[in-house]
Amino acid sequence: MQVGRDEAFRDLYREHYNAVLRYAWRRVGPDAAHDVAAEVFLIAWRRWETVPRLDPLPWLYGVGRGVVQNHQRAENRGQILEARLMVEPSLPGRDLADRAAERGAVVHAWQSLAEQDREVLALVGWEGLDISSAARVMQCSVPAFTARLYRAKRRLRTALERQDKAAEDTPEPPAAPARAGLEERCV
Repeated sequence: MQVGRDEAFRDLYREHYNAVLRYAWRRVGPDAAHDVAAEVFLIAWRRWETVPRLDPLPWLYGVGRGVVQNHQRAENRGQILEARLMVEPSLPGRDLADRAAERGAVVHAWQSLAEQDREVLALVGWEGLDISSAARVMQCSVPAFTARLYRAKRRLRTALERQDKAAEDTPEPPAAPARAGLEERCV
């Protein structure tokens, strides 16, 4: 009996370790991601009877969510997004300063969201989970998750619009003269 469990666990580990690692990496960064993934699979081993056999990934993400929360109590999750955005590939025709300003606005808007809003958006946007699987991770019904997702999207949109409005309302500083100190104009 133990041999069958060992083999089934090895299969689970081989099939889902990379997904759990990526999930952890995006939330705690590279330094703690392997530890989080290891802890998720340790919990899966200890609670083997409760691991769903048909679709275990949402269950593993749910465990990962709890493990990440334990690792992140005192950390700011916005730093993870900021680090992720720093590796954005160059986009042709975009000024570096514009991209940096836009990235800063996105980070600021993301950080202004409640942790639950960030998690709901991340499960669907980054992890690529469908609504049903994401609802299982969040331990809520599909209609409740759908409502949370709608509200989180609306709050993110509002936060981004506030960032845009603040940028429009901020006057640009006057440009310094090319040759400061020269009062006379050349004729």
